[in-house]
Amino acid sequence: METETTGLDYLIVGQGLAGSILAYLLIREGKKINIIDSPEFPSSSRVAAGIYNPVTGRKLVKTWLADELFPHLEVFYTELEQVLDAKFLHPVPIYRPFPNKEVQTYFKSDKVSADFYDFATVEFENIRYKDLVNSTLGGVTTKHSGWLDLKVMLEAFRKYFQEKGVFIAEKFNPEKALSATCTTIFCEGFQAVNNPFFNYLPFSPVKGEVLDISIEGIELSEIINQGAFVVPLSANTFRLGATYSWHELDFAPTQKAKEELIEKYHKLMKPAISVTAHQAGVRPATKDRRPLIGMHPEFQQIGIFNGLGSKGVALAPYFAEQFVDFLVNGKELSPEVNINRFASLYLRVGNS
Repeated sequence: METETTGLDYLIVGQGLAGSILAYLLIREGKKINIIDSPEFPSSSRVAAGIYNPVTGRKLVKTWLADELFPHLEVFYTELEQVLDAKFLHPVPIYRPFPNKEVQTYFKSDKVSADFYDFATVEFENIRYKDLVNSTLGGVTTKHSGWLDLKVMLEAFRKYFQEKGVFIAEKFNPEKALSATCTTIFCEGFQAVNNPFFNYLPFSPVKGEVLDISIEGIELSEIINQGAFVVPLSANTFRLGATYSWHELDFAPTQKAKEELIEKYHKLMKPAISVTAHQAGVRPATKDRRPLIGMHPEFQQIGIFNGLGSKGVALAPYFAEQFVDFLVNGKELSPEVNINRFASLYLRVGNS
């Protein structure tokens, strides 16, 4: 361990979405880092659909921090594509059919705030997708939305870190962070529930499964999302997701989830499908649905950047930049994400 940290400013543990972006931004700040990733643990980031969407929920409202996150999100990833010499950003609209007459009526009223339309347009009958979508009520089409091919991006990041000589492929014992000669930041995804320094935090990991499906003879350039999402990957190939399970937190695909996804698809869409692949992952979600960022309350050389959940693609650039500003310049973290908000939990469990 000594040879890994001598001369370093930061050791980043985990090369998923969170760890990769944080490490990249620290390198951009001129910091000396290593990023270490265990070959034993699969990455949920590589399985995730990677959707970014400023409109959320059955009631179709702006997502948390939409005004701050989305204007710069595509600029960030476009610049990152150039740095990594890879194509992984796919900006496309998302069509959200109204789930019921009540929601359609709400959008016909004057209750919708004007700034909602910075991110979406509304139509009150389904004209464009009447042959594809099981809805006649119309819906919301979002702007500043799309999906990120996380597998391509993370492989490009791996190559980038290897070429810089900062990547280490091995399992890291968290206890070694105590003797490290640099700051250690844990970006382990849902594996953080087993980290002795941060297992007091209120993680609520959730398993999600997705299917790759084939739909013959249709042209679809937008993501369709209501109850399930259908993401166009290439000609006739789509990703269908996702399920949510707070039990059996593993990476094993299940027949139950497959049947659930197919049922959700047929409620949303009309064309027949065939399943070509089935994957599962575990999202690093939290009980208050906010990221977990900051330094350990007792060991200030040990930090965490985690809990981005299913909205990680949108949250990661914004909060990684905020965390780097905290680490490098001492600027305060947002209280909504700072793990200091759970200091009482740390004291209660008596960690030391």
